[in-house]
Amino acid sequence: MFDSLTGWHWLAFGIALLLLETLGVGGILIGAGSGAIALALVLAFIDISWQWQLVLFGLFAMIGTGIFWRFFRVKPAENATNKLNNRRAQLIGMRASLLSAVQSGRGRVQIQDALWTVTCEEELPQGTLVEVVGYDDNALHVKKI
Repeated sequence: MFDSLTGWHWLAFGIALLLLETLGVGGILIGAGSGAIALALVLAFIDISWQWQLVLFGLFAMIGTGIFWRFFRVKPAENATNKLNNRRAQLIGMRASLLSAVQSGRGRVQIQDALWTVTCEEELPQGTLVEVVGYDDNALHVKKI
C-alpha cells in the first residue's frame, strides 16, 4: 500500500489537514498540512521511496510547525481580563498626588478608595503629582509628572 504513495496523495492529505485546522485545533495541523504539501512539491520533481517520504514528511511538518509557532501564532493581547484579579496591575498609568512626602525612597498615596505605599528614586514633597509605573509585593513604583 505504501509503495504506491505519490505526490497527489500527499497533496490531498495536506489539504485535508488544513481543512481540519479550520475546526479550531489551534495551529497544530497547520505545520503538518504544510509539510505534506511541501512533500507533494518535492515528489513532483523527485521520485522517493515511501520510507524517505515519511521521514521527509516528519521533517517538513516539524519545520512548518516551528515556523508557525515562531512567526504566525496569535499572541494574547494585553487587556483588562489579564489584570482582572491583580489590583496593582490595574493601577499602572493612574495619577495621584502624594499624601506624604517621599523620604528615603518611600511615601504614601491614595488612589481610588485605598492608601498605597509608593517608592520613588527621588525625594518628592507632599502634594507632588505622580504616575504609577510599576509595582512589586511591597509597594507601587511611581515617577514624578
